[in-house]
Amino acid sequence: MCILFVHVDPNPEKGAYRLVLATNRDEYYKRPAMKAYIDNETNILGGKDMEPGREGGTWLAFKSKDQENGKGKKHCVGVLLNITGEIVEKPAGRGKIITNYLNDKLDFVQYCEVLDKTNFNGYNFVSVELSKDSATTYQHSNLPKITSSYMGQHSMGFGNSPIFNPLHKVRAGRDTFEEILRRHLNKEELEKGLLSLLKDETRYLPDEELKRRAPMVYEYLSSMFIKLDPPGYGTRTHTLILIDYDWNLTFVEHTMQEPIDIKNPIWTESRFELRL
Repeated sequence: MCILFVHVDPNPEKGAYRLVLATNRDEYYKRPAMKAYIDNETNILGGKDMEPGREGGTWLAFKSKDQENGKGKKHCVGVLLNITGEIVEKPAGRGKIITNYLNDKLDFVQYCEVLDKTNFNGYNFVSVELSKDSATTYQHSNLPKITSSYMGQHSMGFGNSPIFNPLHKVRAGRDTFEEILRRHLNKEELEKGLLSLLKDETRYLPDEELKRRAPMVYEYLSSMFIKLDPPGYGTRTHTLILIDYDWNLTFVEHTMQEPIDIKNPIWTESRFELRL
């Protein structure tokens, strides 16, 4: 389970943001991962899965890359969310979907056509792409196969169900996310507000879609912040990405220090401030 909220504005006012992104990573506590860092070979910023046999995958990453037409750079964020209850036989690993896209020259639609040739468990793949002249959020899922794009100013929420049938917490969280943005908070207050949203333990019930997809544990999965122990699974990483009017990037990751003791978790912060 994961949740993602994005606000995109290609023409923000001075002091406002081109991108505001807030997301949770939910995973088994015992699964090893590397906290966010900049890979010097690929210039990709993000965390890394260190599960033996699956090393190198990621759930979220950012990269700036030159556009082939020579018109400056395109700044890309990729986020991967699973679609709960959609399981296939002998699936390929999904961990490299984001990094392969950020390193590839194919556009989003072309890349997703390639993805659809591989057998994966259900996923939502979201990419936000910004350049001097455009701002677009792309979404692709494989079960069912849906590719969509959203241009101009927009705010959206994504979760662990198809985009046309969002979970209750996604709808409620998007409303709160938009309310936080309407407050015109300074940067520090904005970060605090977004983290408060990601740490919300309110159970957004009833939710028939979630109940259908995860009938045994849906109540525990109905909040933004998940804590399910046993079996030792829940929200272990929060990520915020802000790109302001002047193309300053703030990438903030709050993650539980490993080995994770869910009764006494230690949260660590990784912060990157970059000029794009």
